[in-house]
Amino acid sequence: MTVGERWQHGLLAVSFIVLVYTGFALKFPDTWLFAWFVALERGYALRSWIHRCAAIVMVLACLWHVAHLPTRRGRSHLLAMLPRYQDVAETVQNFGYLLGLRREPARFDRFSYIEKAEYWAVVWGSVVMVVTGFMLWFENVTLRFLAKWVLDLATLVHYYEAWLATLAIIVWHFYSVIFNPDVYPMNWTWLTGKISEDMLRHEHPREYERLRERGEL
Repeated sequence: MTVGERWQHGLLAVSFIVLVYTGFALKFPDTWLFAWFVALERGYALRSWIHRCAAIVMVLACLWHVAHLPTRRGRSHLLAMLPRYQDVAETVQNFGYLLGLRREPARFDRFSYIEKAEYWAVVWGSVVMVVTGFMLWFENVTLRFLAKWVLDLATLVHYYEAWLATLAIIVWHFYSVIFNPDVYPMNWTWLTGKISEDMLRHEHPREYERLRERGEL
């Protein structure tokens, strides 16, 4: 990961965590997890403005990533992230390995089906949250052009997408980069930008072999 890519990830990660905490603090102000935060303010001002500032940071991080995609490196990553038939085969192979039906796990390339699923989930989730979030932020403008039920639907979608994204990060992403025994206590790539040769050979054997053939390892 280049310095720019690490900054994109860092801004997205920090803004996402702040958005989750402040968003649920707005929704569940009496819960013990948010009570101290609510006690600092009168009304919803502090929680709302921190939530909105984090939303702007998230949007800027997403726009930075979009601007990065047309570059040579960005195009390379995007092409490697596109779903392929091989992903279906590797999914079946990997589930067979996890269920004890195969001796060897799937041999992943540059990005596994897991990483591709996470990436496109972030893309889809970001679009949904940004659109519905701005509809709620500027509700007077929204109601000027759309019916009240559309705003109510946006509220519902924003809420449940927040739960979905939060659970996906905690259950799936945190396990992959922190709690997975193969990387514990953490996969440091998001900070160092580098992956060890052993981890590359273990996690992405097809990519490893291709780099060896090119003499890049």
